[in-house]
Formats: sequence, C-alpha cells, structure tokens
Amino acid sequence: MTAQMPDEVFFEGEQFAVAAVDGTGLFDPREHDLEPQALHTACYRGRICHYAVVDRRLVLRELELGSENEPARIDGVRARRDEEFGSWHYQGLAVPVAFTGRLLIGSGGIDDRPHLNMGFRPAWMFAEVHELTFRAGELVAADDCSAAIAEIRPDMIAKPAEGESTEDWIHRTFSLTYEYSWPGRG
Repeated sequence: MTAQMPDEVFFEGEQFAVAAVDGTGLFDPREHDLEPQALHTACYRGRICHYAVVDRRLVLRELELGSENEPARIDGVRARRDEEFGSWHYQGLAVPVAFTGRLLIGSGGIDDRPHLNMGFRPAWMFAEVHELTFRAGELVAADDCSAAIAEIRPDMIAKPAEGESTEDWIHRTFSLTYEYSWPGRG
C-alpha cells in the first residue's frame, strides 16, 4: 500500500491538502462523463482535484485524471496529456462546486511526525490546519484549528489501535473521515 496524493485547496494564498471531508457536493467526475482510472499506486482514486476559494466560493481550478483515452472537455476546457505521468491534466478551470459541509485542510510538517506509508495523511500530521464550512459552495466559516490539533497530536498513533484488525486500520487510513483525521471531532 502507498501513501495517497490528496486533493488540494488554495486558501488565503496558500496550498493545503484535504485531510477530511464531511458533506456532499464535491466535484464528481461521473457528472462530467468521466470515468477515472488509477493514476498510479499513489492515486487509486484516479483523480486529484485542485480547488480554490475565490471570493468566498469553492471552485475547481485544475484536475489530474487517469484515463487511457482523451477524456471529455469540462466547461469547454480540453485535457492535456502529461506524458511523464501518463495522466490527463485540465488547467484554467473555473467550475463552481456546490459543496455543503466541512473540509479539514492542512499544510506543513511537524517535528517527530510518525511515518505513515499508506492512505491519506490525517489532520493531526499537519502543522497548520483549518476547518472550512461551506453551504452550496459558499464559504460560511473558516476556523484555524492548528492549536486544537496540536493538543491531541501526542495521543495519536500511526498504526492500528489496540484490538483493531490490520484490515480495518488499512481501510481507515484510506478514508477521509473526520473520525480518522481528527478523532473525537466528528
């Protein structure tokens, strides 16, 4: 198993990794007649979305997509083939995203971070963490959660919890749930 490449959000002039999602309405390739295929072992989902918060609205700016054949255009934008990675890349998008819910986004490393070589990095593995709350794509709240995450970090482990099967732990690391990324926050 391999660590997975997360979706990203450009927020307040910085790039953040998506560490948890609680809600509905993020970009769905199937709604655009796209059927992603795994890009490589670090992207089993077959896509990486690059979002941005622009004028308090969530938009899809770029998309990397795994596909054998040239995929359909998105809002008139044609994908370009990235020969190095064998993927397709949409740039210059401005697709409104009607997401309703919360995103935990993180950036920056921490000292003595445990090694996690599979799944997605949880919020507690980032130095800077924000919780963004959206209603139909409009940003309604943005909270810096870095201090609260730092408080729980010493209690976090990057291995199966006592009594947890390896299979359940692997499944959990590949999730983007709040319970995995910020236990107790749910």
